[in-house]
Amino acid sequence: MTASSSSSAAPTQYFDNPAGTIWYYPAGYLRLDWHRTPGREANVRDLYKATAEALKQFGVTRILSDHRHMPPISPPLQRWLAEQWVPDTARETGYNRGAVVQAFNLFNRMATNQIVTQMTNTNVPVAVDYFDSEEAAERWLLSDDAPQSGAVGSGV
Repeated sequence: MTASSSSSAAPTQYFDNPAGTIWYYPAGYLRLDWHRTPGREANVRDLYKATAEALKQFGVTRILSDHRHMPPISPPLQRWLAEQWVPDTARETGYNRGAVVQAFNLFNRMATNQIVTQMTNTNVPVAVDYFDSEEAAERWLLSDDAPQSGAVGSGV
């Protein structure tokens, strides 16, 4: 798990469980680092619930999610993220921008794309874009640039 950032202030670990780790970056975002070994579905839900709490606590509205080592997510969990977690979190916290560092595994990339596609029906104003490096993801996340490859208007 890398927690490097171009910002000068060091990140703070907020939450860790078998699914992943949440970091707060003083530059103005949260980062989710997924563990290589799959956590149970309950662990993934807990990770996302803790992410919503961290957005509230730190008053940030942007998330960098490093999917490079993320295990596959089940279709029911994908639906929960798209139809419940994202709309509720956006409404309750102002979450509005997500940068995804693409998974190495093609099936995981497809699952992430499916979640974003499902979210386009929620009409939640969240912009998402995909990147091959954390540096590019962070640059976009902290900018006001429109997504080049992700969804605008709805997303992860």
